[in-house]
Amino acid sequence: MGPGDFRRFRQRISQGLQGLPGRAELWFPPRPACGFPGDGRSTDVQEEALAASPLLEDLKRRLTRAFQWAVQRGTSRREREAAAAAAAREEQSWARVEATLAGLRAELVEMHFQNHQLARTLLDLNMKVQQLKKEYELEITSDSQSPKDDAVNLE
Repeated sequence: MGPGDFRRFRQRISQGLQGLPGRAELWFPPRPACGFPGDGRSTDVQEEALAASPLLEDLKRRLTRAFQWAVQRGTSRREREAAAAAAAREEQSWARVEATLAGLRAELVEMHFQNHQLARTLLDLNMKVQQLKKEYELEITSDSQSPKDDAVNLE
């Protein structure tokens, strides 16, 4: 049995086992080159390695791209979640500010109303004070005129 016979034997076994359920994944790893220069075995392994190299490079490139995409997607998802949380906090903050402003507006309206009531009360008090002053002046003038009248009458 020569070196080429073993490779053909491996191919026949793998082709025969592919029809069996559960055996399609059977794979024979390439044997390391352990032959002498010129015996043909080391060149077969080298050819297999050269043929597999572009496939491995392609696989490596695809896996790298997929990993980078997954990392970017995960990062963007985290960034979106962080942005959404920040937006929610900002919205809550604005809601609190709006509620506080509404309370202050209500207090301001109440103070405005009370200010008008106090102004009316002060105007009413001022008018009463003015009336009382007039009444007092009239009373004083009437009192001062009365004794003169009495004195004029006595003469």
